[in-house]
Amino acid sequence: MPEVQREPKQDRARRTREGLLSAAQRELSSKGYAGATAKSIAEAAGVATGSFYQYFADKDAVLRELAEERFTRIADLSLAALELDGPAPADPREEARTRMRRVVELVVAYHREDPGLHGVLAERRHHDTTLDAMTSAAERALLGRIVALLERWRHPGDHEATAFVLFQLVEGAVHAHCLGHPLVDDERFFRALVDAMVRVALV
Repeated sequence: MPEVQREPKQDRARRTREGLLSAAQRELSSKGYAGATAKSIAEAAGVATGSFYQYFADKDAVLRELAEERFTRIADLSLAALELDGPAPADPREEARTRMRRVVELVVAYHREDPGLHGVLAERRHHDTTLDAMTSAAERALLGRIVALLERWRHPGDHEATAFVLFQLVEGAVHAHCLGHPLVDDERFFRALVDAMVRVALV
């Protein structure tokens, strides 16, 4: 969990803390981890640097809080898209294609929402064990839901290993498409990626 120096109890204090979080997101997104500082974040929020330290131990603490909010949102949306409901279909391909298309769309939107901040989070995960643990926990929750779907669809192989491959297939492809130099438009990308996922999930 992110470190909190002081929990704001008054409206003004809550607004100050929220302003610092918003300013931190802008600073980290535009300047990167090295360029954003407690001082620059405080200045962007219109408060003294000392006010930053009343609420956050350092910029890693504020980054973890931003990360937790993002992870929670995308995890909730993705898990809802993968939620099991009703009896298992006789032919799971249509259900698999619909669910996987929705997840790909969600992950693409997540990566495009703030690519600068996403890049910082990806970079810092390798240096911050707390952030890495937070990220890993969110990933494990998604993997568990994918395993349940593979069981529902009677996947004949190793469910956990296949769930991991599906997760990394989406993560790697979306990273290249959204944060790199895409070779095809979104619709072609969505169709090709979902086709590949269905083939992996329903051998």
